[in-house]
Amino acid sequence: MMIVNETRGFVISENSGIANSLFSRLKGLMLSERRDLVLVSPREGIRESSIHMLFMRFPIDVIWLNSDMRVVDLKSKIPPFNPFAMRTWRIYRPRKPARYVIELGGGNLGETRINDKVKFLYSNSRKSSHQPS
Repeated sequence: MMIVNETRGFVISENSGIANSLFSRLKGLMLSERRDLVLVSPREGIRESSIHMLFMRFPIDVIWLNSDMRVVDLKSKIPPFNPFAMRTWRIYRPRKPARYVIELGGGNLGETRINDKVKFLYSNSRKSSHQPS
């Protein structure tokens, strides 16, 4: 799936995965080779869209989106997990309720800003874009 910043007209991710089950959301990019992933919560919320960095091997950037596909929060350069650095043991939560969490291992926030509109494009879908369920 391709992720596009519709407001500013650039590609955030060329090839992102989707995590929409409880297990896949909990796992996220942990111990993964994949670099970009969209975590889909069953409902919009702050707690539901929180993330951790346990067992992450690389830094990530994160974009939180609400149900309207608007950016509600951003976090750049979250450090990977280090068992000897307590600062890497924390949980990250958005400032406002979110339904989608985009984890970017490639660090391509670009010029993304709060309130930008984001779109997901599926290459094998009947529709050119829609929200994951």
